[in-house]
Amino acid sequence: MKYLVLLFVLINGNPSFSDMGPLIKKSLNYDIQWGHIVIGQITASLEKKYNGFILKLKSESKGPLSLLYNYKSKLFASSFKEDGVWKAKTYITDSSVRNQKYYSRVNWHRKDKKVDFQIDPPLDLDKVYAVAHSTLENVIDPFTAILKVIEKVNNNKPCNSSVRIFDGRRRYNLSTKELEKKYLINDRPRSFMGNAVVCGIRVTPIGGHRIKSQWKPEIDKFSDIKIFFGTVDEDAHLPVRMHLNRWFGEITLRLLKSDY
Repeated sequence: MKYLVLLFVLINGNPSFSDMGPLIKKSLNYDIQWGHIVIGQITASLEKKYNGFILKLKSESKGPLSLLYNYKSKLFASSFKEDGVWKAKTYITDSSVRNQKYYSRVNWHRKDKKVDFQIDPPLDLDKVYAVAHSTLENVIDPFTAILKVIEKVNNNKPCNSSVRIFDGRRRYNLSTKELEKKYLINDRPRSFMGNAVVCGIRVTPIGGHRIKSQWKPEIDKFSDIKIFFGTVDEDAHLPVRMHLNRWFGEITLRLLKSDY
């Protein structure tokens, strides 16, 4: 589920990303499916204020998954644009996984560009790799990274990018690549149908990832994680579908039709 939350910070593409005007609020809802089974839901509120954005997100497991992997999470993120560049400000997560609580908060200092953070509980270094402080230079949070990608899509540029990410518990590099443009068929009654830009994602772990894991990032392909940016109206795009392929199968996020 943590990978799905990471993906969901791509929730909104809008041409006003490059035109900072009055406050805008938008709510979106996604279903998370494994095959034909709904295993989770994500709801989010996005606010545009002056030269920045605030994201508030809730996610939780549903259906059979909740019996085996009970998961709930709240996320708060804020980013701002300065000299034409998106910059990170605050990134907070408050989660419960199998009744174990996890909290993290990262703040970026505007003047010296340094980060400070707190996590509870600390990383269990018997289970995950350490995050070296030397790797925390020039990092941004996932939300700010996705704002950069979305801006490219809405300006009709390839979504290719490479950024350094830190979310409080994990340090990784995130690369995106435009794969194709295609007509997306609505594979579910409430899913999107229309033209879409398909962007692939690769994650290179640096620290905080599990020592023992079936995930083999070195063999990942950009096509393993795909974001479909659909044309919602004449000018605006947003992710209408997301695919995650892993050893256990394919998980799909779909924007609910009533929300666009």
